[in-house]
Parts: sequence; C-alpha cells; structure tokens
Amino acid sequence: MSYYDGTWIGKMDALGKKTEWREKTGKVIQYSAKLAADVLAVDFEYEGEAVKRLKALSKLVSASRKIFKLGKFLKHLEDIDDIKQEKNFSALFWLDFVMNMAKDLTENFETITKYGFVPKSYGIVMGHKADDIADFTKMCQCAVSFIATIVEIGRMEDKIATADSKKRKKLHLKNSFLYWAQLKYMTDGLKCAASLGYSWAPSKRLAMVCGLLAGIADSRKQTLKNWDKSGKGYTPSLGPYLI
Repeated sequence: MSYYDGTWIGKMDALGKKTEWREKTGKVIQYSAKLAADVLAVDFEYEGEAVKRLKALSKLVSASRKIFKLGKFLKHLEDIDDIKQEKNFSALFWLDFVMNMAKDLTENFETITKYGFVPKSYGIVMGHKADDIADFTKMCQCAVSFIATIVEIGRMEDKIATADSKKRKKLHLKNSFLYWAQLKYMTDGLKCAASLGYSWAPSKRLAMVCGLLAGIADSRKQTLKNWDKSGKGYTPSLGPYLI
C-alpha cells in the first residue's frame, strides 16, 4: 500500500489516471475561461491582454476536447446488451442509444471538417450550419437522456429502499451518479438551445453558466464512476449529491 493511499494526493492520483475525468475537467476550464472573459469585457469594459488570453484558452481547450472525443460513438455499443434485456422501457432506451450515437457522430463530423482532418468541401454533407446540426442533435439527446435517467433513478431508489446496509452505500453512489447526469443533461441542453437562438433559451451569459455547470456535473459524474470500494482510490462522502 502506498503512503498516499486514502489521502487527497492519492485520490487525485487515482482520478488523474482517468482520461475521461481529465477531459471533463477540461470542460470546466473551457467555460470558466469563457465566462471570465465575458465578465471582464462586458461588466468591467476591459479588453486588455487578460481577456484575449482567456478567450484563446477557451477556444484551445474546446478544440482539444472535440478532437479527444473522436470515435466516442463506439463507446455506446456496449449499451446494446443491456437494452436488449430491458422489458418495460425498451423503446425509450433504444431511442436514447440512437440519439447518443447521432450526437457523437454529428460532433465528430463537425470536428474533422472544422479542424482540417479532411478538406472543408466535405462539410457540404452537413452544410454551412454544421454547428447548428450538432447542437440540435445534442439538445434532443439531452432531453431523451434526461427522461431515461428519471426511469433509472426510480429503479435505483426502489433498490435502496430494500437493500441492506452493506449494499446501500454503493447504491447511493450509483444514484448520485444519475442525479449528476440529470443536471448535466439539463444544463447542456439549455446551452445548446441558447446556441440555436431559441426565444425561450437562456441568454448568452447564462448559456456560459450552463456550460460551466455541465462541466462540473460531468466531472463529478466521473469521480463517482471511478470510486474505489477498496478505499485505495477515490471514495466520496455520502450526502444528497455526494459532495
């Protein structure tokens, strides 16, 4: 056993080894920089070097995250076996699967045409509004996934009510993961709606806040997903959202 096991250094080391957690943390950095630049420029009327650097940082992290997610759609194939076993809500979970695949594929196609992997002429498949198509697909996916998560939370809470004390902690962790997923879907969906310019969508500033909250929720999901029941890795404390 390492000296650092069970300490904050050990916990951060365990999380830092997870590439998906680092990517979600990048989302927090991206929207924090974007929001800070907007506050400085709009509220303080400052257009100096700091604003330029924050905007550049946000764009750089955004590009790196999009490139990192190339091929992510393949990950959803592992959900097929679980969906086949679904009895009561199979149509909902198949729709969730299809929307997640469509979201990742449209984002990937936008990325390879936007960042020079293929000639920009290939972008004609999605047209000059490729960003809007990707945002619309993601907004719809968030709505479907939010509903699917409601079903999963209901099932998990039924399990918690009948579980013994040994199993209850693990079930609470899984349930908290679902609650954070809901927050992520809601805020990501609102951010996409704002990008598409819907009248009911949040303002530009609130859309940045939604992006930041989605990043925080995504990062928290990963900490819960990668908890280590042996106690050597990251084990969050219990609470409503396991803060």
